[in-house]
Amino acid sequence: MRWGWKGLVLGMGLGALGVWGFQKWSPARIGPSIAYAQQAATALAAQEGLMVRADELSTAFRSVAKALKPSVVRIEALVERPTQRGQVPMAELPPMFRDFFGDQFDFEMPENQQGESLGSGVIVTQEGHILTNHHVVNGATKLEVTLSDDRKLPAKLVGSDPDSDIAVIQIQSEGLVVAPFGDSNQLEVGDWVVAIGSPFGLSQTVTSGIVSALNRGDRGITQYDDFIQTDAAINPGNSGGPLLNLRGQLIGINTAIASRSGAFNGIGFAIPSNTAKDALEDIIKTGHVVRGFIGLGLANLTEKLARDLGIDPMAKGVVVELVSEGGPAAKGNVQPGDFVTSINGQAVADISQLRLKIAAMSPGDIAELAVIRDGKEMTLRVEIEEQTKEKMVAMSNGRMLERLGIELAPISREEAEELNLSEEDGGVIVKRIDRNSPLAGQLMVGEAIVAVNRKRVRSPQELVAAINQAAAQGQPVRLTIRNPQSTRMLILQ
Repeated sequence: MRWGWKGLVLGMGLGALGVWGFQKWSPARIGPSIAYAQQAATALAAQEGLMVRADELSTAFRSVAKALKPSVVRIEALVERPTQRGQVPMAELPPMFRDFFGDQFDFEMPENQQGESLGSGVIVTQEGHILTNHHVVNGATKLEVTLSDDRKLPAKLVGSDPDSDIAVIQIQSEGLVVAPFGDSNQLEVGDWVVAIGSPFGLSQTVTSGIVSALNRGDRGITQYDDFIQTDAAINPGNSGGPLLNLRGQLIGINTAIASRSGAFNGIGFAIPSNTAKDALEDIIKTGHVVRGFIGLGLANLTEKLARDLGIDPMAKGVVVELVSEGGPAAKGNVQPGDFVTSINGQAVADISQLRLKIAAMSPGDIAELAVIRDGKEMTLRVEIEEQTKEKMVAMSNGRMLERLGIELAPISREEAEELNLSEEDGGVIVKRIDRNSPLAGQLMVGEAIVAVNRKRVRSPQELVAAINQAAAQGQPVRLTIRNPQSTRMLILQ
C-alpha cells in the first residue's frame, strides 16, 4: 500500500495531462479563434447581402426584358441589288491615290442579286415609327415587320441616312409599346446595358453586358463614327435593335461588331440614342437628316505639319487644309494653315470630333472657332449652312485637286484657240502647280487636260469624277495632255 496514495495522485495527474493533450492535438477539435469567428460572422452577413443584391440585379434584368420586348421587332427586307458595294485592295490602285482613299476604296460593281436582309428594330412612337439601321433596309423593295406576338405587318420606309447608318420605317397598328429614350450623354464606362434583337433570325433574344468605352470614332463604319462600345453579345441580325440601360431606356442602336469570325467577339458598337433621336426627328420632318456645313478640308496634326506651321507637335487640334471657295468658312475668314483648337468653347482633338460638332449644328447657327494663325490666337465666327450632296462633292473634288497640288479652270476661248482646241474638245487649263505636287515636272502651267482614259472632260469637277471612276474600277488613270506643240499621254502612277 506504500504506493497507494502516490499512485492515485500520479494517475490523476496523468489523466489530466491526457485530457489536455487530447483537446490540444486531437483532430476532432474545431473550436475557432476569435479572429476566425469574426470573419465567419462577416461572411454570413455578406452572403445574405450578396443574395439580396443578386436578386435585385436579376429583377432589374427581368424587368427590362419584360418592359421592352414588345417594343423590339424583327425586320425582313426583300432586297434587290442591281449593284453591290465592294472594295478595291490598295495594291490595285495607282500609288498616287493610296493617300487619298485610306486602306481601301469603296466602289460599285454591277450585279443582279435578290435576297433577304434580316435585322432588328425598335418602336419609338405611337404612330408606328421604328428605328433601325440603314444597312438593314438599304435597297429593299419590300419590308415586313414581326412583332413580339408573332404578328407580321408590312412596313414602309420613311427615310434613311447612310452617313449615320440610321433608318426610320413605319407600321400601322394600335396599342404599340414604345421604347422611351434615355440620355446617352449620361452614360459612363461600366454601366450595365441590355441588348435585344434577332441574332441569326432568333427573335426576342436578350443579352447583357457593360459599356466598355464611349465616343469610339474613326472606325470606318459610318461617315460620323461616335459609337458606344459594349461587350453585350451582338451578332448578325442584332443590327438596328436597341441597347438599353437598366431603367429600360433606349440609349443606343446596335450597329456593328468587331470580329474576325463574323460573330460575337466581345466588341460591339451602338449609335448613341441622342444621335438616333435627332436623326429620327429630322427624317420624320424632312425625309432626311439635316447637318451643318462650313466648307473645310481638315487634317490631323502631324510632326511635319507642326514643324511647318510652328505649332507644338503635342498640341490638340485640327489643321485647316482646304477652304471651299465662297463657303461659310471662307466668308468667316478661315484660311488654310489655321489650327483649330475649339468650337464654341469645346476643345477638339481630332478631325472626327470637329466634324461631329459641326454636323450637329443647325443652319443659321454661329460657330465660334478658336484658331492659331502664325502663332497668334484668334476667334472666327462662321455661320452654319445646311450640308448638301452637291456641297460635299464640290469639297471632295477641291480636296483631291489640293492634294494633287494643282489648280485647274475651264478653258477660255482664247486659250482654246492658242491650243488649237475646238469647242467639242473641251478640257481644263492648268493654272498652278505646287512645287511638291506629284505632277511637278510632268505637267506644265498653261497645258490642258482634255480627257481621262479617253473620256472628254470640260470642268475640274468632271476631271475629278473621271479620275475617281477610273480608280474605283481599278483602272490605270491616263490623262490626255494638250499644248500648242503636241498632244501626249500622262499616266498617273
